[in-house]
Amino acid sequence: MRKQETNFDLADDIKNLLAAPDASHYFEERSEVSANPEKNFSLRELFQGVFAKLHPLFSIDCGALILYNKEMDHITRAYLTEATSGKISCTEILSDPVSLSLITKEIAGFDFPVLKSRKNWIDDFGENHCLSNHPAEYHFHGYIPLESNGRIFGTFELHNYERELSADGLTFCCNIADFISGLLAVMEEKEHSDLGKTHYPAACDESKPSQMAVEKTRKLENEIEHLNAQLSEFLVFQPAENVGAITHRDIVGNSPEMQRVYKLMNRISSSETTVLILGETGTGKELIARAIHEESARKHKGMIKVNCAAIPPDLIESELFGHEKGSFTGATERRIGKFEQAHNGTLFLDEVGELAFGLQVKLLRVLQEKEMERVGGKTTIITNVRIISATNSNLLKEVEAGRFRSDLFYRLNVFPISLPPLRNRKTDISLLADFFLKKFAEKSNRTLQGFTRKAIAIMEAYSWPGNVRELEHLVERHVVMAQGPVIKDVEIPENTEQASFSVAAVKTIFENERDHIFAVLELCKGKISGQNGAAKLLGVPATTLNSKIKRLGLAKKHVF
Repeated sequence: MRKQETNFDLADDIKNLLAAPDASHYFEERSEVSANPEKNFSLRELFQGVFAKLHPLFSIDCGALILYNKEMDHITRAYLTEATSGKISCTEILSDPVSLSLITKEIAGFDFPVLKSRKNWIDDFGENHCLSNHPAEYHFHGYIPLESNGRIFGTFELHNYERELSADGLTFCCNIADFISGLLAVMEEKEHSDLGKTHYPAACDESKPSQMAVEKTRKLENEIEHLNAQLSEFLVFQPAENVGAITHRDIVGNSPEMQRVYKLMNRISSSETTVLILGETGTGKELIARAIHEESARKHKGMIKVNCAAIPPDLIESELFGHEKGSFTGATERRIGKFEQAHNGTLFLDEVGELAFGLQVKLLRVLQEKEMERVGGKTTIITNVRIISATNSNLLKEVEAGRFRSDLFYRLNVFPISLPPLRNRKTDISLLADFFLKKFAEKSNRTLQGFTRKAIAIMEAYSWPGNVRELEHLVERHVVMAQGPVIKDVEIPENTEQASFSVAAVKTIFENERDHIFAVLELCKGKISGQNGAAKLLGVPATTLNSKIKRLGLAKKHVF
């Protein structure tokens, strides 16, 4: 079976960082830290690892981690991450503290997430916000404060060339920023604890700061698990084959239901036995028939296919057995039928349950006697054909209803193979979706990494009345419409029965809360706390409102 990649790869490194006795050195704000690359390595690598996740998920082109001193009048450190030629790099772009510029002061003052475009910055300041010592000029910017317990540690910046950060991206990045803020707070707590022990050994209560740091560390570890679960909604599936499972080179699926099908195919392929393949529309009956033929001794000759439901009743006899010139109006020349074409090979009768009752008698004779005559002909033709038939009908019920001959049914039903519908083999959905994505991406000359866990979950929850064929068409449509390297969400069109009931759009509680808070923020011109702030109007503490704003993924782009 293939498994889903759901782990946050940095989790173990973060836990080790928290447990390190000298971990505070990685987050010290003293200028001499910059002179020692070893002390800065973990923070830089942490940020690089975070960006490596965010870049493919939300198409983020550049990220910056800007840290301030406590007075928030200087930048103490700054890290820049970018994706260049498929590689993620993170560099420290500031070696000595610098004062805040006019634009940086504006950014440092943001107390909740803000999205601003290049046009916004030019309208407000006459220039776009450009990164220090960096030639690129991005068109879309996102700023998330690194705040914990009222202390602003810095800003998490996200920069894009072509499009603004999505709502999903903003919400997830806010959670990442909260985690980094909590990590910085723990490191600061450890640093203060170490200083207290050094300078005031007699008077200092050593247990209290240590206990606070331990509690915060445990809280951060819980947040790691939360990020694991949330990140899994965006991560791309990583295929992993089930080592011991029976597989077939032309068929996708490792579920127990398909394992049973493979076993039957292995038993029957090398024989000459007549096979009847049963299954709903779109389950892959023709694919199974072709696989059986390719494994048989008749594989040197191609399999001839006849769709009994697609040929008009008055032409099906000629299609199967052929006709002589002049045997009926329009027969201007002799025609060789499918039985003759399949001589010494395999004839696949698809939708055999749709054959007219009268023609069933003629088909039965050919199967029993292994000889036939063309329409309008008098010469007996010997046939050596293996029959594989398929139907989505319940032939036993058709026999009971008098629409299908019982003797023909038993002649065809020598070795039946029942194909499971896709809804009964849901563990194969991710395998099939991945297979079709690669197939159509290659056909359209596109580079796609795959589906997210969220997209796969949507597909696994659907009943798939059209089975594998419906899934194939859905994937093809999403490959054509894909706007990035990852298909993050899947939209399954409503069926006719569902579409006939039109219900007025109803907002969820989440959407109502989001819209209401945003409306109040607009009314207050973005002000959160204070006499005329949004928190007072909403009747909640400013810290609570800030948390809600981050959780809901709001931004001040319409306010500033």
